Amino acid sequence: MASAEQVNREFYEATKAGQNDYWRKMAAPRFRVRTIAAELAALKPESIVDIGCGGGQLLAELSRSVPGAKLVGVDLSEPQLALNREQAPHVRWVQANLDAPMKWSDEDRGKYDAVTAVEIIEHLDRPDLLLENIRGLLRPNGRLVLSTQSGPLRETERRVGHRRHFTRDSITSLLQHAGLEPERVWNAGFPFHDLSKWYANVDPDASMSQFGDKPYGLKEDLICLGLRGLFRVNSNRFGAQLFAVARAV
Repeated sequence: MASAEQVNREFYEATKAGQNDYWRKMAAPRFRVRTIAAELAALKPESIVDIGCGGGQLLAELSRSVPGAKLVGVDLSEPQLALNREQAPHVRWVQANLDAPMKWSDEDRGKYDAVTAVEIIEHLDRPDLLLENIRGLLRPNGRLVLSTQSGPLRETERRVGHRRHFTRDSITSLLQHAGLEPERVWNAGFPFHDLSKWYANVDPDASMSQFGDKPYGLKEDLICLGLRGLFRVNSNRFGAQLFAVARAV
């Protein structure tokens, strides 16, 4: 079985025309961005690290919701980070494999008010190491704001590198063992997030081709628009989307 690092490199270092459209237009990532941005806007951190930053889209959003914050992006893919440095030189970009123990430099260890980890922990073989590495970045009382998935692990999720999904109890236990005290852990997304995940797996090949491989056309834009409207009435107590806010102790 391939390691998480191998799977993640193979999928996320491949340039696909639909990836950016998925981030900008699809309901699930937009919902996560709204939630994470609202949490951080309330916390008003002076420094933020985004773990698994990819193309830096979340940091671009956070630069607007938390203006003036020092921003750092950490990712496995050096080719992606090289592009990020060209496009957003005001952000500090750091390459790291957080599925292994990290020895942070003096510049980073214990220096940050907030860390975000959005849809990353489910991609790793060692989620415990990810959280320990994150704890090493946070100041005392700094916050981790995390999102991941609950519920069954389906084919489309396996293809993009998911290794496991979490319950509120399992993520709470992992956070506590890493020295992070959960302040809130909650599920969200029922029914439309859950239904969209189920429907995408009726025909995984077609779903991934239509909404990942190629630029979105009018049909895809209309589907995304409709889903974004439906997601506005999703539950904030039940569903397969899982969020956590935890404090460094």
